[in-house]
Amino acid sequence: MKKTILTSAIALIIAGSAIAQPVSDRAVIPLGVTLVQILRIHVINGGNIEFVFNDINDFKNGISNAQGNGFYDSDVTIASSTEWELDMGAEDANLIGTDDPAQTITLDNVGFTCDWGTVAALNTCCGAALDVDNTGAYTNNITAAGAPNIANGLLQYTGAASVILFTTGAAGNGGDILDNNFTINWECGTQIGGGTSPMNATSLLDQNVLPDRYVTNVFLELTSI
Repeated sequence: MKKTILTSAIALIIAGSAIAQPVSDRAVIPLGVTLVQILRIHVINGGNIEFVFNDINDFKNGISNAQGNGFYDSDVTIASSTEWELDMGAEDANLIGTDDPAQTITLDNVGFTCDWGTVAALNTCCGAALDVDNTGAYTNNITAAGAPNIANGLLQYTGAASVILFTTGAAGNGGDILDNNFTINWECGTQIGGGTSPMNATSLLDQNVLPDRYVTNVFLELTSI
């Protein structure tokens, strides 16, 4: 009897030890990171540029851009969560008369340079390392970098990468509007040469352009790269 009780006690001790063994459990917490593409461009000033030729000297020499007055400037900001490229071009093949649409003047009577606000080192404009019209000729016209006023003539927009205005530099160009802001300096009839796409070398006076208001829209196409 004592042997049976002892055996039972040992069995209970062994069973208790087995029950007291450490156990493990596992809970699962799903974790995800969602990156929503941010790609925004805003023309904060100069969303409508109007050149008025009302003096014979304007017809002979054109209307230049006196940098700093902002009168013929378009201020642009970009916010992007990735590297980006900006293409620019006119909607139409020519500037079209509003009173008589059959009357046109060529786009290259309008020229532009670019002036970076804060990040010139991260990007290149219309040249330096870019081919603005696929000719293989490069022109640096970043006016803020001290380059001469070599304007590029306005070209028609025919799709992405047709007229590259800005693309990423070695350091990348993603960022907010404090990282990416610049000014397009417009001019008209100034006959500036030497650009990748030079302006019209003939004055509006010698082109014998009929009086009218000639218009087109300029597209700024922002894409992530």
